[in-house]
Amino acid sequence: MNRVGAKSVPARSKRGGLPVLPSLREAAQPRATRETPGHRAAPPSPSGLAAAREKAAREIDALVRLAVLDAALLDREKGGRAPVHEKVADERRGLVARLSPEVLEAYERALRGGRRPAVVRLVTSVCSGCHVRLHSKLDHQIRLRRGVAACPHCLRLVYDPAWLAP
Repeated sequence: MNRVGAKSVPARSKRGGLPVLPSLREAAQPRATRETPGHRAAPPSPSGLAAAREKAAREIDALVRLAVLDAALLDREKGGRAPVHEKVADERRGLVARLSPEVLEAYERALRGGRRPAVVRLVTSVCSGCHVRLHSKLDHQIRLRRGVAACPHCLRLVYDPAWLAP
């Protein structure tokens, strides 16, 4: 007998009625890259890691140079000086082109928020913009993996100067 408003119950499987779901590790990977027995994914090559680190270092260098250039341009606007030359505008466009979309978005967010300077150094796990100690996970990401990240307290971009060392 069917009651009005009663929900239909799906048939239970042999495993206690719960559907069989892939593990979290399997679900996070696209089907083409999932490991199969006997076929493991190759670890990244040392030359690939070095190339990725070099690319990140170039991006951080461009970000720091862009911040210095923008600070000079903002000071120039406040002083009521002459408009910016085309050479400076071309240099700024070139630096912006070298940044990833995520880093550029975070940089522009810091500028819109009135953060001056928008890019600061990481000094002993402390953001040198707001002088607040960063969480150890974020500190680790900045120092070892990405080189730059947004401070959760002041929204400035924090970079590790060690990434810029030759």
